Amino acid sequence: MAVQKKVRVLVVDDEQAVRQMLCDALASEQITVDAAASGQEAMKLARKNRPDIIVADLMLGDCTGLEVIDSLHSDISGDIPAVVITGVGDPEVLTEASRYRPVELMTKPLDLDRLGKTIAEELARQSGYRCAKRRTRRLRRLARQVNIDRKTIQGRLETTCADLTVAYRALSGQMAIQQVMIAYQRELIAAKTDDDVFRSLFRLVVHHSGSVYGVAMVCDARAELQIAGRFGVPQPDEAAFCSALAKPLVDAVLTVPQCTLMDAGDKADLFDEAIRKFLPGLSILAVPLVPAPGELIGLVVLYRKDEQPFTDADLALAEMIAPPTAAAVRRND
Repeated sequence: MAVQKKVRVLVVDDEQAVRQMLCDALASEQITVDAAASGQEAMKLARKNRPDIIVADLMLGDCTGLEVIDSLHSDISGDIPAVVITGVGDPEVLTEASRYRPVELMTKPLDLDRLGKTIAEELARQSGYRCAKRRTRRLRRLARQVNIDRKTIQGRLETTCADLTVAYRALSGQMAIQQVMIAYQRELIAAKTDDDVFRSLFRLVVHHSGSVYGVAMVCDARAELQIAGRFGVPQPDEAAFCSALAKPLVDAVLTVPQCTLMDAGDKADLFDEAIRKFLPGLSILAVPLVPAPGELIGLVVLYRKDEQPFTDADLALAEMIAPPTAAAVRRND
């Protein structure tokens, strides 16, 4: 018999001779046969060792074979295939037996070769079914794992794409700034005077930051910062206002010579009382010109009035343009 594992057959017949004949005919190295003489004994054996198939006589002493099959199906999880044998040729009895859908309905005298073949085919079918069921479960597990892996890879891909996008934008921004700085330094190389230098600085800030006013200061022969120029859109402020705004910042810049953002309204005490009424809403960006450590040769004070205040991006731009601007002013001395 083409059976993959040792299986168990439960024979139920109240005739000793028939029961023994069935046990002798079916027992083999692949098949273990349990024999019961009654329905009650069959239930006890089935609970102890679940059979793979039942061979039951239709008429037993304490019940019918159909009742045994029905009880086993109710008492033991899962349907157990059955072969029903009968010596009764009553059509009604056979019809009733067929309703239980047995694997085979056989009449006595039994064809033992046919019975063995029927059992072998049913056990092979069960084995194939179990293999298919295991294969299906395995495929489902693999499908779930593939789906999990797909989602994981998709998530990683999306994260990678997002990271690449951020990196690309950052790199593009850096390249754009580099291009701006290259163009600005070309202008500074061509600048012949401090006025040319400060015009280039003003144009750059307006182009990248928006409307702005400013005061440019450079050191005189006595190494004191003096106003060298004023600029603004649509026109610069008066010299007196520019002087009153810029000169109080000199001491702060001398103490800490670095680009600084300031809200003038919050620092009103620094400035002359005559201009304090103009300070609320005025944003200042101080840009010291330091060509070498400890050497301050100029100061550019950029400011906005009642507009968008300077941002960290403006501060970063100022920090980049301050060194080449300082070098250009030094060159023109």
